[in-house]
Amino acid sequence: MIMAEEKKNIPKLRFREFTGDNANAWELRKFFDNIERVIDFRGRTPKKLGMEWSDEGYIVLSALNVKDSYIDFTADVHYANQDLYDKWMVGNELYEGQVLFTTEAPMGNVAQVPDNRKYVLSQRTIAFNIDKKKVTNDFLAILLRSQNVQLTLKSLASGGTAQGVSQKSLSQLRVIVPINIKEQQKIGSFFRHLDELITLHQRMLDEYKTLKKTMLSKIFPKNGEKYPELRFFGFTDAWEQRKLGEIVEWSKGSGLSKDALNIQGIGVPVIHYADLYKFNSVQKEVIHWTMNDIGTKIPENNLLFPMSDVTPDGLARTSTVLQSNVKAGGDVLIAKLNKDILSTFMSYQINRNKNQILPLVTGTTVRHINSKSLSTLKVTVPGKNEQKYVGSILMRFDSLIALHQRELELLKTLKKTMLQQMFV
Repeated sequence: MIMAEEKKNIPKLRFREFTGDNANAWELRKFFDNIERVIDFRGRTPKKLGMEWSDEGYIVLSALNVKDSYIDFTADVHYANQDLYDKWMVGNELYEGQVLFTTEAPMGNVAQVPDNRKYVLSQRTIAFNIDKKKVTNDFLAILLRSQNVQLTLKSLASGGTAQGVSQKSLSQLRVIVPINIKEQQKIGSFFRHLDELITLHQRMLDEYKTLKKTMLSKIFPKNGEKYPELRFFGFTDAWEQRKLGEIVEWSKGSGLSKDALNIQGIGVPVIHYADLYKFNSVQKEVIHWTMNDIGTKIPENNLLFPMSDVTPDGLARTSTVLQSNVKAGGDVLIAKLNKDILSTFMSYQINRNKNQILPLVTGTTVRHINSKSLSTLKVTVPGKNEQKYVGSILMRFDSLIALHQRELELLKTLKKTMLQQMFV
């Protein structure tokens, strides 16, 4: 790709073979000049046909399933039997790669039919039968997600909370497209592969989050029990039931206003109480530093609790910080665990059982929690080696989740940048 000259209806960034002598300007068209037929704006339901959804059969695609560039097969999926499919879709069959568009709730999501299975098209979602001489499906899919088109769609939308576009509104849409169908193919293919990478990382991220949630439900004993459902090989002893106050020494952070913080790594690493709402169960590094000599030094093997918030849920959390020589500001409650209890293990357990903290919260407008009430929190403790195994496997999940989250954010940023540069 190379940067193109600033000219009317020519994108800033183009594939090399469409520059120089081949640098034709893109063409302004009515949107429907690219479309042979729309399926469909009628918004039917099975009841209008005297029928109901089925427990199995053909998958129904609605606005809940059409996400940004992919089909979500887990979101409120319905099915249609053969009779309903025959009455609803015969003559309007969908095909692989066909562009789907949500007209309302939410408006403006775009995806493509993922394969050649037979699908039923439900309410608030339409499909476009393209004019193949003028546009490709891959290009149309990304064109509808470009910044200018999305902004125009919002200006054409109507309605209150649930904004939507009608067929009449879409007829007013103007788009700028490459005249050369090969340039459309190249652009469409590029973004399709980019979307596939984004979908892959999103799927893996969701799977790791689900797997971690499952592990958390099985790797700790249920309330009142002494044995977890899932254990590492070689561990058979019962877990010991304790109260948190029996295994910690309490202290508090001090000072440290927001004005004293920086994110450039200048000075002493510190934790402002608001940072705790952003931290994971195990936080390897802080996110703030200060030049001021204030705060309370956090001991090794710690648990940190925020002491005030406007919601009870905000207080139902803890973190352990692995970085050394960190200071805590005011409204941070510090628990130093005894040497037989690992903070990495205990932090995951307390967060997994956070509903036990909610009854301990006091206050109305501003909610509070203190060491006296948290000391009554019931926990269960295995031997130190088993604690180490449990903590390490959960930390591994967090590392994988963070990795795919970063990759996903980078890919989405790349896509946003390319959309801005490669479209007029």
